[in-house]
Amino acid sequence: MKTKTLIGALAAASLSFSAHATLLDFDSLTSGTKIDGYGGLTWTNMGALDPSSSTDYKGTGFASGVKSPKNIAFNFAGNPASIGATGGFLLNSGWFTAAYYNNLTLDFIGTSGANKLTKTVTLGLQPLLVEFDWTIDLLELRTSCDTGATCVPGGEKPLGFHFALDDLRIGESKNTVPEPGMLALLGGGLLGMTLVRRRRKAPAA
Repeated sequence: MKTKTLIGALAAASLSFSAHATLLDFDSLTSGTKIDGYGGLTWTNMGALDPSSSTDYKGTGFASGVKSPKNIAFNFAGNPASIGATGGFLLNSGWFTAAYYNNLTLDFIGTSGANKLTKTVTLGLQPLLVEFDWTIDLLELRTSCDTGATCVPGGEKPLGFHFALDDLRIGESKNTVPEPGMLALLGGGLLGMTLVRRRRKAPAA
């Protein structure tokens, strides 16, 4: 019984290890510049912004969307944007905020070869954590807003269908694949238990 318990404990420990995530907080980028190659990814129509750099952003989702000071990412002119990588990447989660409109619709379209994944969220002027856990080659982000119905200006100067993005997390695998060190530990533990059992079963001389 003790042997089975020890085996279970070692197995559980081995499964707790996963690849380390990369947190993209955009804070090392120059505010107002186009994002290109950041985090090893390909970015289209996205820039970095420090909302504290101007009072024009006060009261907007650009300012409230900051999760880790000081920068956020945003889509230029409120137009569609994309994030991709040759060979694919694991997309975990990110914090998204509408810049100017409450009830802004943001569509996510992830593609991996011929496969397509979709998710739609409704954003306001406070950050929303969106979780994915998608392994994809490309993520498209498209905003829309029905200004005649539920989508209404939330700031003093609504200019476009922009979103703010902060603390994008990629690469954190949830697969139960133990690291090499844990494999060695597990193997050593099992070998030790086997030797102990053999000694117990050995006949007395």
